[in-house]
Amino acid sequence: MPRPALRAALDEGAGRAVTLVCAPAGFGKSVAVADWVRRGDPTPSVWLSLTEEHDDPGRLWTAVLTAVRARGADPAAGPSDGRAPGIAGLDDVLAEFATLPEPLRLVLDDAHHLRGRTCAEQLREFVRDHGPAVQLVVVSRLDPPLPLARMRLAGELCELRADRLRFGERETATLLRRCGLELTAEQASTLHERTGGWVAGLRLAACSMRQERDADRFLADFSGDDHAVADYLVGEVLAGISEDRREVLRRVSIADPVPAGLAVELCDRDDAADVLDELGHELGLVNVDPDRADYHVQELLRSHLEADLARRDGASTADLHRRAALWWDGHGRPAEALRHAGKAGDPAFAGGMLERRGARLVAIGDRATLRDALGAAGTTAEARTWAAALSAQENLVRGDMNAVAADVRRARRDGRPAAGSELAVLLTATTRLAGLSGSVPATPEPTPDDPSLAALALAGRGAVEVLSGDPGPGRSNLGTALDTARRRHLPLLEAQCLALLAVAAWNVGDLREAATRSGDALRVLTPGGWSLSGLWVTASSIAALTAVERGRPDDALAVLEGTADAELDALDPALRVALGVARGAALFDSGERAAGLLELQRARSDGVGQQLPPALATTAALVENRIALRLGYTRAAATAEGRIEGMPGARGERLLMRAWAECEAGEYRKAYRCAHAALDPASRPVRRATLVEAWLVVADVALHDGDRPGARCALRRALDRAAAMDLVRPFAVAPSAVRALLVDELMGDADRGRFAARVLSVPTGGPRGVAPMLTAREQDVLALLPSLLNLDEIAGDLSVSVNTVKSHVRSIYDKLGVCSRRRAVLAAHERGLLGRRPSATRTVHG
Repeated sequence: MPRPALRAALDEGAGRAVTLVCAPAGFGKSVAVADWVRRGDPTPSVWLSLTEEHDDPGRLWTAVLTAVRARGADPAAGPSDGRAPGIAGLDDVLAEFATLPEPLRLVLDDAHHLRGRTCAEQLREFVRDHGPAVQLVVVSRLDPPLPLARMRLAGELCELRADRLRFGERETATLLRRCGLELTAEQASTLHERTGGWVAGLRLAACSMRQERDADRFLADFSGDDHAVADYLVGEVLAGISEDRREVLRRVSIADPVPAGLAVELCDRDDAADVLDELGHELGLVNVDPDRADYHVQELLRSHLEADLARRDGASTADLHRRAALWWDGHGRPAEALRHAGKAGDPAFAGGMLERRGARLVAIGDRATLRDALGAAGTTAEARTWAAALSAQENLVRGDMNAVAADVRRARRDGRPAAGSELAVLLTATTRLAGLSGSVPATPEPTPDDPSLAALALAGRGAVEVLSGDPGPGRSNLGTALDTARRRHLPLLEAQCLALLAVAAWNVGDLREAATRSGDALRVLTPGGWSLSGLWVTASSIAALTAVERGRPDDALAVLEGTADAELDALDPALRVALGVARGAALFDSGERAAGLLELQRARSDGVGQQLPPALATTAALVENRIALRLGYTRAAATAEGRIEGMPGARGERLLMRAWAECEAGEYRKAYRCAHAALDPASRPVRRATLVEAWLVVADVALHDGDRPGARCALRRALDRAAAMDLVRPFAVAPSAVRALLVDELMGDADRGRFAARVLSVPTGGPRGVAPMLTAREQDVLALLPSLLNLDEIAGDLSVSVNTVKSHVRSIYDKLGVCSRRRAVLAAHERGLLGRRPSATRTVHG
């Protein structure tokens, strides 16, 4: 395997006192140095492989001189002389090296055999005095007896250790191919992870895999107990380790990671962490996480030691798992505690741990650990009840509320959890988060001792309050639960709170908050493996609905693409309706009008016979009604209006739809009366956006009556309300005359003018025409048209004649297909032509 990065790293040793290549057995140290020697610069090299016999100064230095002379580098003897130097000492070596005619590279391989005090002292002296002509390369499993810290500080040391010798994933895949194995990328990645890039493990695995037809089965079973791997580990890695230190490794092998405190607990010795430090230094297969002081034994070595421990004493293994479970539990790590409890071989112990810590795992979303713990807890009534509670939580995340209800009923029937018990609190919270509980007690319920369970209970209470129309307390409770979830690292509960807060914000028309919360929920759900779940779809539907209402249909469609592979049939019908409404409105606003209406009608059929949340039901009816009227489908519009007939609290929305219908029929007086009634505080519409829409109807009626001041006043009321919500869509679907009136607001109040400019820039529900090609001077003139400057003042501002300005204005009108200044500005905004020349904009504001 060519490894140019290692060759480049070894090249950095030129001119330094020592190049050290230090790593445990099987990391390819000698191969890497040999490849570098063959392919590197033409410096003559002498390679000496050391053994235990060389741990004697006379034999060591005699072997060095013999190797040098055999290479032909001795100045006193030609390469054909072949004479041995006799018994040589360090002084002989230094004297002869001082007269070398050219540079020489001396490689001392397997230098870990040099352990004697005299050899160590003379090796340090040799490094200090060998002269600049010699480049010393030391290859060793252990640090040689050299002052490495001082040399490192002085820049005299070039080092390559295990971390640089490990194979990367790409190198692993290449090595496996060269070994004749055709593995998928996923299989190669699995083997790389299992071996940690340890090349001996990779090579041994490749040898064994050649005998197997089923690569996946081999990878599932491959461990350090594999015969070839075990032989190598025993013969090469563990051979020099004393039995008491091997026992430390065996005992900690049941856990990964192993914090220092757990190592002490498992080994019954206070110096267990010190032993692991030493072994990590010697083996390189025990690593420590510097941030958390956790030890990690390389996976193949760990699994070999664990299997060896089980063969020696199975009862000891079970006891160690019990100890580990109690230690992790005492340190607030329930997932690790339950994993070890499940391996302790005691169903009662596993069941008790599950009952105490299951709620936190539910909030984390660690379903795999919960399933394993349930399997270890056996078939007791408690285990069956917890299994039902876990299933309820899984179905809650999936979005199948009918299944949640069935699971909760089964849990309460089989286990009959006592009121106030942790399991009872968990079931109540699950029911509330699923929207299956209509109310909460007026007085606060007792707070569970477990902070995770307390946060779950608070989130459930907040969910009921939000879904039952009490958003203030609901948002407050959800916010508190969210803070706890983030502080205690409970990602699933965090995502649930974020999604519910997004729903709550959208319900009350707080679109900025809804966009932020739904986006945050999706970012939490993605790495947690909950993509395409019901919770994911909930957050996506709010994100899409919000994007539509903020005038960003393309963003909405992009979000909805992420839900294309979700299993929608099992989801709560309200979610399917929300997705359909968002997609239908976004398609219409993007120019696909018929497709948008069809999508809305499909959403309506999904909601037939269902009790939809009021905000969603009224939004769906209003969007479909308005689009059907715009397309001339009066029957479809009437059907949409009938969707909320008789709905409590939706009088304002019904009046708004009647106002739209009267406008389409030309009955503007009737339309005004309906809109005015919708604005009456007694109407109390479900949606804040309804008031914006009603003011736009009033503006449209006033324009038809020739009352431009009245129209402008109504428009400003709509703009001010909409700006506070960041609501854009009503203006995009408003009549063109009302949109043209927006131009007058561009140079008025600063905040209102900025929002008006944004409103004018969004699509209008139809295909946008190709922007005409304006000259640079026409763009300058166009940029000044929204201002209050007359043509003479524009000419002065641009330092041209007024006739030139008039010519440019006529040309702009022709290219935009308009006949007035206001219409030109409107058309320019809709085609994205304004705001292109910063210099002109600065002139206007100046």
